[in-house]
Amino acid sequence: MVIRKGERTGLPVIVAVHSTLLGPALGGVRLTRYDSPVDAVIDALRLSRGMTFKAAASDNGTGGGKAVVPLLPGGPQNLEGQRRKSLLLDIADVVHSLDGRYIVAPDVGTGPADMVAMRMRTPFVGGHSVTGDGLPATTYGTAGGVERAVLATARHLWHTSDLDGRSVAVIGFGAVGRRLTESLLARGAKVTTTDIDGSLREAAEELGATWIPLERAYEAEVDILAPCALGGSLTPALVPRLRCAAIVGSANNQLSTDSVAELLQKQQVVWTPDFIANAGGILYASGLELQRLPHDQAEARLDRIEDATSRTLERSAREGVTTLAAAYDIARDRLAAAEVG
Repeated sequence: MVIRKGERTGLPVIVAVHSTLLGPALGGVRLTRYDSPVDAVIDALRLSRGMTFKAAASDNGTGGGKAVVPLLPGGPQNLEGQRRKSLLLDIADVVHSLDGRYIVAPDVGTGPADMVAMRMRTPFVGGHSVTGDGLPATTYGTAGGVERAVLATARHLWHTSDLDGRSVAVIGFGAVGRRLTESLLARGAKVTTTDIDGSLREAAEELGATWIPLERAYEAEVDILAPCALGGSLTPALVPRLRCAAIVGSANNQLSTDSVAELLQKQQVVWTPDFIANAGGILYASGLELQRLPHDQAEARLDRIEDATSRTLERSAREGVTTLAAAYDIARDRLAAAEVG
C-alpha cells in the first residue's frame, strides 16, 4: 500500500496492490466521499482483493489493485476544472512511481476522459478507450460480459441459453443497464427495468422495456434479476422475499455480507457471483489496451465469462457449496498454479 499527499492538491492518494502473481495489478481509481481516511484505506484494501479474484476467475492475465482518493469532511466535495486536472496529475505521479506494478483505470467518480488526461503523465493507464459509437470500452465490455453470464446461467437452469420469452428485471438503467436491456430485448427476453432516476423511464420504454417502481423491483416475479446499480442490495431480510430463479448483474459487492450466499442457496436462488458476471470491463479493455487486440478479438475474450459462469455453477452443484465459495475456489486454483509455476 502506498499513501502519498498530492504535491499539487494536498489530497491523499491511496494505492493498494493486492497481487501481481498473474500480471500487473489492475484496478480503478475511486474518487468519492469517505467519513475518514481509515475508511478509505480499508476500502482500498477490500476492493484490491476483489480485483484479484475478478481477474483470476476470468483469466484476464492481471492481478488486483485499487486506488482511492477520499473526499473527506471539511475538504472539497467536488473537484472540477484546474483542481481536477491537478489531482489527476497527482494520481498519475503515484501510479508512475510504481513502475508498472499497478495499472489505473476508471471507477466511481472517474471516467475515460480522466484516464486520457493521466496518460499524458504515465503509460500505466487503462480504460481510456471508447467504441465506435462513443461507448466507454469498460461499459461495453461489462454489459457484454453480463449478457454472457445470463446465457450461461439460463443454460444451467433450463438447459438452453434461449432467452425468448424469459423475464428479466434490470435494476439500474445507467450505461451498463441500458446496454444490457437492449441486448436482452434483442434476444427475445421480456425486460422490466427501473432506476433511482425516474427521468430515465421514457428512454427505457422507447427500447421496449417495462418500467416498474424501484421499491418493487427486487421482489419482482421474474426468471432472472439483474442488479446493475449500487452494491449491498442482497441482504438477509430481502432473500425470503425474492421471487426469481436466478440473480445475474453488473453491480459490485451485491451481497451485504458473504453469509447471504448461503441464504440464497437455501432459498434455491442461483446467484452468479458479481466478480464473475461483471468482469467483462477488464477483459475487453485489457484486450484492446494491454494486448493491442482488434475489437473482434478483444470481444471474443468476453466468452471467458460464459465459461467461468458455467464452471462456477457446475462446481457449486457438484460439491454442494455456495456459488461464492465455488468462484473463490476457481480463482484460488489459478493463483496457486501461478505461485507454483
